[in-house]
Parts: sequence; C-alpha cells; structure tokens
Amino acid sequence: MKIAEWAGIADRFGMSEVVILQHQAGEGPGTLEKELLSAGHKVRIVRIDQGDKVPTEPGSTSGIVVMGGTMGVRDQEKLHHLREEIALLKQFLKAEKPVMGICLGAQLLAAALGGDVNPGEKEIGWFPVRKLPDAFKDPVLRRLPEIFPALMWHGDHFSLPQGAVHLLSTEKCACAGFRHGKKAYGLVPHLEMTAAMVDEMVAGSRKELAAAGVEVAGILEDTSEHAEPVEELARVMWRAWASLLV
Repeated sequence: MKIAEWAGIADRFGMSEVVILQHQAGEGPGTLEKELLSAGHKVRIVRIDQGDKVPTEPGSTSGIVVMGGTMGVRDQEKLHHLREEIALLKQFLKAEKPVMGICLGAQLLAAALGGDVNPGEKEIGWFPVRKLPDAFKDPVLRRLPEIFPALMWHGDHFSLPQGAVHLLSTEKCACAGFRHGKKAYGLVPHLEMTAAMVDEMVAGSRKELAAAGVEVAGILEDTSEHAEPVEELARVMWRAWASLLV
C-alpha cells in the first residue's frame, strides 16, 4: 500500500499517522514508536534500506520521524534518498507539521533549514548531555534533568540553524539539539534506544569502534548502568512530542 493510501485510511477513521524513515537495521524508532502507538497514533515505517521509496509529499500524515544511519549529508550524490528526505523535510517544515530528526535525522533537518553539516570529532559512547536555558521551558524537553547521560554515535557536526532554538549540547558536540518553530526537533543523542538495541548496534560495529579507539566493554558497561533510567526519561519526552500531533 502506498503512503498516500495508508494516510487516507488513517484520516478517514480519525487516526493520526506518523511516517518514520529508517535507514538501516538496528536503528529503528525503538521507544519512540512504542509511545506513538500507545498514544493512539498510527505508525508507517519506510525502510529505505529495504528499497522503500521516500514519500514525495506529507499528504495527510500528521508528522515525520527521521532516524539515524552511518551515511551523512555529504553523501547525497551517491545516495539520492538523502536529497529526497531533505526535500520532504522542507515540506513538513512549510506545513508546520511535527518533525523529529534523530542523529542523521537531525543533520538532515539542519540541512533542510540551510545549515552546514561537516565532519568533526567522533563522539561514540555514553556522554553527559546538558540542557541549555531555552530547554527548561521547551514543551518537549523541559522534563529532562539539567544533565543526563545519553548514547552519542556520530562524526558529523552542524551549527545551530538560522532561526532555531538551541536546546542541548555536550562537551564534544556544541549543537546536540535544537527546535525550529514550534514543532520541528533535531536531536543528536540516541534517546530512542533500549539496552537491547544498543547491544545490537555495538555487536555490528566492532570494526568501527576499534578504528575509533572506543572500547566495546566500556559502552556495554555504561549501557547496563544508564539505559533503563534514560529510557524512562525518553518516554516522557516522546509523549510530549506526540501531543503536538493532530
């Protein structure tokens, strides 16, 4: 069934539908999807890695989530779907529909807003994330503690897009979270992941971790300590974002 057809069915029955763009196995929507479903929303996952096409327009869908991936904004020439995703994000922004970009998704959202995304220092593992002043009154992030641990897994960085509100930072990532308008969010931390998802991601990335000088044991130990409490924090945040959907 095509995205537009599915959205039409959801609309006729009064159900809000969210499209989720997933780029590869192991980086699915995790707890975010569960909270959307619990809130009564329909979820349509577009598996780009399995050949699904990027929708050409929002249609009647209520919001979009763009997940992470090992590719980057600079790969648009060889991965045309990235260009298509940026174009789609621009349409969601114009329609003022809720957007959630996570890691790569945040980079694509920054690019859609005219920002530059460039290679930088790799940040892989659990790191303290700090809320900036505007995050304390943000409708989605305000319930998060001032400093909280989160899994970071990226090498590209972006500056705060013009007109956006700066929400989060880490020691290595100056712009780790932002909001544009009232409903579009870009978050670099992988707050959607459960402990099992992190374990799977680590298991499939041992060569990358070794090349980056990151100890597998350290990530797994930190995951056992932080994943469960952070998951509870994230669920509260996802419920707040879901409330923006109409």
